[in-house]
Amino acid sequence: MSSVDSGVSAPVTCANHPKVETGVSCSSCGKPICPDCMVPAPVGIKCRECARQPRSARVRLHTDKAVRAILVALGAGTAMGVVLAYAGSFNVGFFTFILAYFVGIAAGRATLWGAGYYRGTSTAWIAAGGAAWAYVIAGGVIAASIGGSARAYIQVLGLLIAAFVAYREAS
Repeated sequence: MSSVDSGVSAPVTCANHPKVETGVSCSSCGKPICPDCMVPAPVGIKCRECARQPRSARVRLHTDKAVRAILVALGAGTAMGVVLAYAGSFNVGFFTFILAYFVGIAAGRATLWGAGYYRGTSTAWIAAGGAAWAYVIAGGVIAASIGGSARAYIQVLGLLIAAFVAYREAS
């Protein structure tokens, strides 16, 4: 004859107090714990050992991703700077302010990609630097082709617009 499984399992006892039955387990390690062993945590009930482990709640941009974000921002800024220098030869007038907006969007999104989509003030400042770098490169390219100082060819208002938009895009 076959035995019928009634679906009732043996009672679970606390890992630290074997005489105490419990239905609660640690949210981190899964160890069964009784009310005396429970430690309330922001993410559930934990055992004393897991509650003691330090966990940083602060998320930050790691060094390797920051370096990658800086390199991507400089690369994107250099490419956009060459395009801006070429566009500047067409005397586009007011369209340069609209172009600055798109330079900021592109710098912000490229930097976000380089930072592994981490949003924060550090990423935002890297993006703003990449957008500003685009205008510095554009001024340098124009100065090299025409002659004179690069400071004379940098559009300060366009640089500020692009840097602001890039900051907002990445933060």
